[in-house]
Amino acid sequence: MHEAYNVHRILKQGVQIESIAAYGNNVILGTRSGQLIMYSVDENGAVDMLMFNKNFSKKAITQMQVIPAEHLLFVLTDNIVHVCDISQVGSNFTFIHSAMATKGCTLFGLDVKPTKLPTGEMTTVIGICCAIKRQLQFFYWKQDKLNNFDFNIELKDVPKALCWVDDAICIGFKDEYVIYNMLASNPEKHDLIVTSSSQSLDPCICRIKDNMLGVSKDEFLVVIDPSDYVKKRDDKLKSQSIIEAAMGNVEIKNKPQPMLWSSALLDIVWDDPYVIGRVANAIEIRCIEGSSINKDTLVQSIPELSKTKFLVRSAKGIIFAAAISELWCIRMVDVPAQRQILLQQKKFQLAIGLTNISEEPDDIKTSTIREIHMRFARELFANKQFADAMKEFEKAVADPYDVIRLFPNLLPDQTSKSIDAAVPAPATPPLEERDMENALLALIEFLALARQKEVVKLRDTKSTSKSLLSIIDTTLLKCYLQTNDSLVAPLLRLNQCHLEESEKTLKKHAKISELIILYQMNGKHKKALELLKSHASVEGSSLYGYDRTIKYLQQLGSPQLSLIFEFCDWVLKESPEDGLRIFTDNFIEVENLPRANVLDFLLSRHKALVIPYLEHVINIWKDNNTLLHNVLAKQYREKVHNLLEEVKKDDETANKREAEESLKKYREKLCDFLKNSQNYSPEVVIKDFPTNELLEERALILGRLKEHEQVLAIYVQVLGDVEKAAEYCEANYEHDKNIFAKLMKTLLNPSRQPPYENVTLHPDFLRPNEEIILSLLNKYAEKIDPNVVIPLLPDEMPASSIWNYLEVVLRTELMEEHEHEITVALLKAEIQRIRREIQAEEKKYVILTEFTVCPQCKKRFTNPPAFVRYPNGEVVHLSCHAKNAQSGSGTSS
Repeated sequence: MHEAYNVHRILKQGVQIESIAAYGNNVILGTRSGQLIMYSVDENGAVDMLMFNKNFSKKAITQMQVIPAEHLLFVLTDNIVHVCDISQVGSNFTFIHSAMATKGCTLFGLDVKPTKLPTGEMTTVIGICCAIKRQLQFFYWKQDKLNNFDFNIELKDVPKALCWVDDAICIGFKDEYVIYNMLASNPEKHDLIVTSSSQSLDPCICRIKDNMLGVSKDEFLVVIDPSDYVKKRDDKLKSQSIIEAAMGNVEIKNKPQPMLWSSALLDIVWDDPYVIGRVANAIEIRCIEGSSINKDTLVQSIPELSKTKFLVRSAKGIIFAAAISELWCIRMVDVPAQRQILLQQKKFQLAIGLTNISEEPDDIKTSTIREIHMRFARELFANKQFADAMKEFEKAVADPYDVIRLFPNLLPDQTSKSIDAAVPAPATPPLEERDMENALLALIEFLALARQKEVVKLRDTKSTSKSLLSIIDTTLLKCYLQTNDSLVAPLLRLNQCHLEESEKTLKKHAKISELIILYQMNGKHKKALELLKSHASVEGSSLYGYDRTIKYLQQLGSPQLSLIFEFCDWVLKESPEDGLRIFTDNFIEVENLPRANVLDFLLSRHKALVIPYLEHVINIWKDNNTLLHNVLAKQYREKVHNLLEEVKKDDETANKREAEESLKKYREKLCDFLKNSQNYSPEVVIKDFPTNELLEERALILGRLKEHEQVLAIYVQVLGDVEKAAEYCEANYEHDKNIFAKLMKTLLNPSRQPPYENVTLHPDFLRPNEEIILSLLNKYAEKIDPNVVIPLLPDEMPASSIWNYLEVVLRTELMEEHEHEITVALLKAEIQRIRREIQAEEKKYVILTEFTVCPQCKKRFTNPPAFVRYPNGEVVHLSCHAKNAQSGSGTSS
């Protein structure tokens, strides 16, 4: 306890006080005989009467309320509300208005809201709620009178207490409290708590901090949040739930617990940060901050004011108390004096609350509050209330380094930086093992918030140091390793951890996978890859195998190409198929690797993987690079050649069958590639193909070079495949109309020498094959020139055998001749039409006389004239036409 308020006796006079109101240093008394008296009280207790109205009413003044901003005093007497002007001292409460519509009123409450007008000016909107019998009626103050609202609320009983807070009205009956939501179209009633369970006491309601309500229940002050009942929500609290919450059986977040007093509460007022309550034998000052049933909230007891009947707050730190015929002024002791005592008593929250309302300069107030938060945090930490301690450190904007130093073994050098010397720190006992986890969890939460703030500073203002982030992240790493190691990897992926310290810590805890992440995020790729390689063969290791190495190499990208080549080697040797994913998986980093460099590497170190790599690049990634296509053609050719050699020399049946299957597969691949790829260079590729084997493939390349005679010679004379030769002619007929004639020449006049050395001619085509020749003549008759073919036909071949061919040829010739004649006739007709149009145009003439004027320049034509005639018949000078043509405004009609 400490002395928070000083008490000054103001008056002891014969009038019987029935009500009291106050503002600033002024207090207004309403007497039983209907008098109004205003006194001014200075800081030393000196009293000066400012106004006195002896005959304001013939009845007792039962309630008063002041609106200082508008200099208005609302007075309830004889069950009618009156309004007075108190703006001028000596006016003796100038009467403004008597609201006869309020007749029968026993209690009223005001709602005063400063409001900004559309013009930008500030005004005060005043509403008044009057309890008239079992009804609430509403009025508003405008143009010096109270005006009726259109609605009222029916009540179950006559109210004993009333308080209007924003959009809610709290009512105290003799047996319960209720609250009405005024935002609803029809005011919604919500039951709160019963007023008393054991005593017959009048209810009392007071507005306390943050627009909360305090209501009395026996020896308890119960805090109610009106917004819980104003919000539109489906989960309305039931009456019993409210009672349980109010009595502490149910915890409601961010709401103070009911406050216990020495005896039943008779009256209460709020003076931040204190609640002043009138009890049976004294006036008690209590602190609501952090209150609960089990905590002593008593700050000061004033037993000499046990006879008081009325309490009213006048201004910050000024309260007036009155008995039947006595008046006291209760003034708050200076904040610095209170704060010094509170800090000695370790009542930090109350000291902060007082400092917040003090009139000290803002910079001093801020530094003082920070100092108190720091002291409070260290005290909580010493008492092993770690979570609360971290919250206070956060409020104090404490340096994370100083907080980390409270923990052993989290910093590599505990003496490298001094703790805030301005804040005396209590001796911190060493943390026991059972407390360490709770302490670390609280520290993690604090550091996570501190890290967010530092990252924002670094990103937005560049005003923070990365060294602090390094300390925070390294400490978080150590905390996670001791509490929840599943959070280590996410932290390392976005971290500023100190490399050496983190490396040492992770090795100590045998966190190899996390160590890889640390190396990766710090650009130490070689160390990471060496670690991966060393653990790849350790059974039971989290890094066993090569999958992690493959994924790591895939993420490096082109800048680390030499490192990729260095460490992919062992993977490609152990598992070539999986290892090739380093260069073929669908990742942007992999696709962007320089393919020529990768190809060179594979050609020099892993030639067996060249074909699958190029197949992926060309077929999947659709690479059109000529070099890659040429190399793939060469690799296919080499593969086929090797398989051919293997088939020739292998005598084992199983191996030979396998080699033959592979040979068939790769020859098909080679042929498909040579036929479909448009990006290889045939003149380059053909140099790698021998002339004594793979002649079908050679024919495909020669076809790309348009060497038709050579292609047909290979198909007919060597391979004996007339069907493929015919297909080739069909595919190239549009480019060479004589290609079928060349095929017929090859068949009718077969060469006696093979097209290449060491090549055997096909025996079926050493002489003309009449059956095949006639078949081709009949099938492709319209595409074979008879002038070329007929002279080559054997003399002994009967004419009847080629009758069908000749018939088709003649029909084709006649049709072409007929089309030619029709075309000539059409062209002649078109020529005649055009001549007629020319003659019609030539017949048109223009007569120019000495009176003809140019429509452009309005001048006559000279002799001989130079003019232009437009299609519409208009004639202008040639020079005028040229000017119009240059300006783009010439007529087109």
